[in-house]
Amino acid sequence: MIVVGAGGAGLAAAVGAKEWGAERVLLLEKQPTAGGHTMVASGSLNALVEGFGDSAERFFDDTFEAGEGKADPELVQRLVEGSRQVLPWFRSLGVAFEDVPYEAYNGSWPRAWRSVASHPGFRFISALMRRFKALGGEVRYGARAEWLLTEDDYDDTRITGVRLQGGEEIRGRAVVLATGGWGANAHLRRRWRPQLTDVYRTTFSPLRPEEDPATGDGIRMAEAVGARLRDMDAVMAIPYWGGRVLDYPGAEMFLDDSGRRFVDETATWSAIFEKLIETGASSFWVVTDERSRKGETFAGKFASGVVKSAPDLASLAREMGVDVSVLRETFRQHNAAALSGEDWAFGRKCFMQTIEQPPFYFGRERFDIHYCCGGIAISTEAEALSLEGRAIPGLYAAGETAGGVHGRFRLGGNGLTDAFVFGRIAGESAASFAARTVREMRTRRPKRA
Repeated sequence: MIVVGAGGAGLAAAVGAKEWGAERVLLLEKQPTAGGHTMVASGSLNALVEGFGDSAERFFDDTFEAGEGKADPELVQRLVEGSRQVLPWFRSLGVAFEDVPYEAYNGSWPRAWRSVASHPGFRFISALMRRFKALGGEVRYGARAEWLLTEDDYDDTRITGVRLQGGEEIRGRAVVLATGGWGANAHLRRRWRPQLTDVYRTTFSPLRPEEDPATGDGIRMAEAVGARLRDMDAVMAIPYWGGRVLDYPGAEMFLDDSGRRFVDETATWSAIFEKLIETGASSFWVVTDERSRKGETFAGKFASGVVKSAPDLASLAREMGVDVSVLRETFRQHNAAALSGEDWAFGRKCFMQTIEQPPFYFGRERFDIHYCCGGIAISTEAEALSLEGRAIPGLYAAGETAGGVHGRFRLGGNGLTDAFVFGRIAGESAASFAARTVREMRTRRPKRA
């Protein structure tokens, strides 16, 4: 069988297939290295673990409500139940996690788990790749799949392999598409989300957008063979590569050009994006202090000057170019709300701390395209569905290539969970299908005289 895309979902599919018992699994990656978007992920991994006050019902409700009720409830339920196995699986692959979960940005409950090692996305990819190779899997880099090969099989069109750029055809008994989203493809953006003009970059590679591999390859190939697409205009833009240095909400302020708060900083990214647009600006200030727990991006941002420090409020105001009296009043109101739990200005409920311990860390932030919630419609077994809602024999999809898991918006921490849960499901389902086709072929093969 063939897996297209060596990011988190693709590697989970490849490993899942080998662990299921698939004899031969070929992993194709168009880039010179594996990893995809998972490689640069901050590492927030939602998982249902007993003993921390969470429940399957709460996890389901949070995910479904975040997606504005537009997700497929059966897929959400499969995501929730599948998340129970994610941490044990990665621990068996040598990845260690912190002892206590936290609430991811745009999450709604402390169910996100962080790897104890630095560069968590790299750790996930490395662990999966080691396992895949140990199981005898084969990887080909610089191999860009462009078309799906098909043949008629009774009443359906069956997927029988892929054609690579350059014309090479590779036959397989099942294909898993895990090529990521389409946020870096300007043509597809104009088709499905024209508001996201060429001005917007992506969180994967904001300075060199041409390096982002999320160009919709798998989605385009699946659509060409009759797969149904869903929620294609549901695209998330988030602030990531600028002044933000925290992986959790409640310990920073978002300020406009005058030094005043303009939004509930713990609201959904889509709500914050709309509020920013109302201000007429395209970027904003982010401020935190010494006490907050900095995330994976802090060291690089501080070293490069994207994030700076100020020893006191007067210096901070001067660096930001705002009136110090305005900034002092902003801090006073924020800290009073943090202590009382009542934010009369914006209705914020989550305050992890006051912001008053210098030095203060600050920087300009903007929104970049981060995640495409829509994609190929799939079943709970990760089967790609046709326009009529039937499974397309031999075709599977997982991760950001698939749609229906998140609805209109992805809950913070669910991106990696989706990739690993449905990636593994896709690999196992594809391996099972491939095995069935071999048995059927042997059954139909005429006996020798």
